[in-house]
Amino acid sequence: MKRRLGEVQFRQNVLLIGAIAFVYCVLGILGLKLAVLPGGVTAVWIPAGVGLGAVLIWGNRIWPGITLGSFGISVVVDPSPVSLAIAAVTAVGNTLTPLWGAGLIRRLTHTRYPFHRVNEVFILVGCGAIAAQTISATLGILALCVAQWVDWSNFAQSWVTWWVSNVAGVLIFTPVLLTWHHFLSQSWQQRKETRIFSHLRKIGGQELRSLRLESLSWFFLFDGVVSLAFWYGYPVEYLMIPLLGWAAFRFSERWTTLAIALTGLMAIAGTILNRSSFVRDNLNASLLFLESFIGVISVTTLVLIAVLQERRHALEGLKQAKAELEYRVIERTQQLSQANEQLMRQEIHLTEKAESLANALRQVKQTQGQLIHNEKMISLGQLVAGIAHEINNPVSFIYSNLSPATDYFQDILDLLSLYQEKYQEPDPEIVELETQIDLPFVKKDLFKLLNSMKSGADRIQRIVLSLRNFSRLDEAQLKAVDIHEGLESTLLILQHRIQGSESSPPRIEVIKDYSQLPPVECLAGELNQVFMNLLTNAIDAIEAHAPADSGRLHIQTSEVEDQKIRIAITDNGGGIPPEVQTKIFDPFFTTKPVGQGTGLGLYISYEMIVQKHHGTLICHSEPGVSTTFEITLPLRHTALSIMP
Repeated sequence: MKRRLGEVQFRQNVLLIGAIAFVYCVLGILGLKLAVLPGGVTAVWIPAGVGLGAVLIWGNRIWPGITLGSFGISVVVDPSPVSLAIAAVTAVGNTLTPLWGAGLIRRLTHTRYPFHRVNEVFILVGCGAIAAQTISATLGILALCVAQWVDWSNFAQSWVTWWVSNVAGVLIFTPVLLTWHHFLSQSWQQRKETRIFSHLRKIGGQELRSLRLESLSWFFLFDGVVSLAFWYGYPVEYLMIPLLGWAAFRFSERWTTLAIALTGLMAIAGTILNRSSFVRDNLNASLLFLESFIGVISVTTLVLIAVLQERRHALEGLKQAKAELEYRVIERTQQLSQANEQLMRQEIHLTEKAESLANALRQVKQTQGQLIHNEKMISLGQLVAGIAHEINNPVSFIYSNLSPATDYFQDILDLLSLYQEKYQEPDPEIVELETQIDLPFVKKDLFKLLNSMKSGADRIQRIVLSLRNFSRLDEAQLKAVDIHEGLESTLLILQHRIQGSESSPPRIEVIKDYSQLPPVECLAGELNQVFMNLLTNAIDAIEAHAPADSGRLHIQTSEVEDQKIRIAITDNGGGIPPEVQTKIFDPFFTTKPVGQGTGLGLYISYEMIVQKHHGTLICHSEPGVSTTFEITLPLRHTALSIMP
């Protein structure tokens, strides 16, 4: 593989050396056509610029191409022995000159493209053009003098002309070769960025048209100055300096160096044809004026190019520093934003924890209130059950003995009647006692008294039964019950608030609109507590708002769709304001004065109906008129959730 790569590289080097030799020879032959001094000394030696540029681009390995090209000029033009001998010496000088000049440039500038800084341009001019070209001029003129092609008396003048022509060739053609090779060696994307696309990214269509107009304007001005100075002899040649400065500012490096080369070629052509402003009586003086002009415009423009390159690099450095600073600012901003977001997340997390703790505290309070209420209700149920049990025994004893007592009294009365029939004339004391106790009245009123006692015992038994039905201590689990029994038991317990007293008419009219209902599976004791809470609140509302003679309590039951029943309790207690309706089922919310309500009755009722019985409890209220609490319960349950 290495051998194959070596062969490929060798072939490439051979082709490159051959191409340089051919180009060098062709340009040298064309240059000799411009020779105006004895010995074939030309006004500008183009191969000098090509040789230095080639060594700077491809390195010292291409020196055989320069040697062969220089020697080949004489082989083609004049292959005589003397000419070939002079050509051999000249070829050595033409080879050593670019090698030494390029070596100095690379050593001092550390680059092969010395146009990025002003000092690099001065090194190119001083080492590559002024100093290095002394080698070629010295060896070439010595060879011509030895061969007697140039008289020794003209050595100095011929040496200066040779040296100046080489310097002119370097100043004109080396920058063109380097800039165009630098452009062509770039990638396509880089060329787009350094070419027109770099402008398209910065300017719009209007400015692009302005740039084209500017290019045309520059070209016409360039053509006018060249024509006047180099073809009509007007002394306006130094107007080229602002034009080349314009090109350096507005156009790329390769076009500016090409403009320098065109200016130099036009000046040389016009001077040789005796038409430029540099024409003097002495042709050598004319050429010196010409070469000084070429040196001035070349060095000035190249220095300006380098200044602009330094400025461009400085701007790029500033842009890069700005971009890096912006990136760091953005990065720092992102870090601060992330830190801020993290703080916000922590704040949100702490807020959520605080809300969670507040909810937990509310839940604890609610649970505590529910437990207290449940304990109260359980205690009340136990008390009611105990009282009912204790009352039931003596009442049962009395009730069970009333019938025998009635019979006994009847027997005694029958016996007294028999005594009265048998003994028509009783003892005076008996008569007196009979009159004193009013025996006929006693006979008549005794049975009324016994019947009244029996009626009271019946009533006590019904109350005891209602108390037992309300407490339901023996029915703590799910059981099918008659809803109407629970309602009646609750109403009986609240009879003292509804009735007022037995001697007065009812203060609250209870309207019972019962439908035929099937048994409902429920927790009977807890459902009775719901009835108690709702009816108590209704009675409180009636007592607070309704007139004494118009209180109404309407209880309606019905069976609805989907195997459910509906219980509606309506009062005319003045209704509930809208702002209160949304809060009535909240725990610890009450509109009653302190000490008259805990705010847990409706909340616990709602929890019992909704969570335990999977039903609904809805409040419909018309402010100032009435309030209805509507309960919906399913007839059957598969499971019930038990509250703590």
